Amino acid sequence: MKDKKVLVQDIVDRMKQVVCVSKDVDLAEALGVSRSNPAVWKIRDRIPFAECMAIAEKHGVSLDWLVLGRGVPEIEAPATSAPVPDVCSEKEAAYVELQAFEMPNFLSVDSSQLLARVPAVWIERERLAASEPIAPMAMRYVGNNMAPTIVDGDVLIVDRRPRDVDGVYVMRLGDSIRVKRVQRTHGGALHLINDNPKYETEVIGAAQAEAVEFIGYCFGILRRLG
Repeated sequence: MKDKKVLVQDIVDRMKQVVCVSKDVDLAEALGVSRSNPAVWKIRDRIPFAECMAIAEKHGVSLDWLVLGRGVPEIEAPATSAPVPDVCSEKEAAYVELQAFEMPNFLSVDSSQLLARVPAVWIERERLAASEPIAPMAMRYVGNNMAPTIVDGDVLIVDRRPRDVDGVYVMRLGDSIRVKRVQRTHGGALHLINDNPKYETEVIGAAQAEAVEFIGYCFGILRRLG
């Protein structure tokens, strides 16, 4: 029997095939559910039975095929339905979907699962892939300690792979999530710098440096204008 996580992924892929879309967010829109629902199904290993039944009834497909992959789909496509795309359109290929989080709730077990669409070229430039085991993520920044570089409400694009270069990082200190500009010293100490001059630099000695958990390196920002 297939691993349940793989089974749910296969179900979502078949659902997208039936409704003629290639992105999870477009599947959610076609079903009239929250844009984050397909990601939540996969993360929580939840089979979307109600949504599968709705698709099977509307499009005339076998529920056994849709849920279990048995037999053939037997799709009774309406005359106006579009063919199932073999590849993403140019518009779709220009963006990738990342898991996204609200900064204050990042450590919460019940933090809501969101999605952010970002330019694919940003990910490719960092030699990343949204499907990697340690995939990049997005996080909505809250605060003003990094102004004017990063302002309240900005969405940070974060590379979660380990890095040993200086730069802006999302990090965990105790029970809090912070965004700081990090400078490493030869002795092993960390200088946690705020771009806002109203806040002082925090120095973490070499002996305490291991207490700083680096969540990821910030390499991009999405910002709403106006």
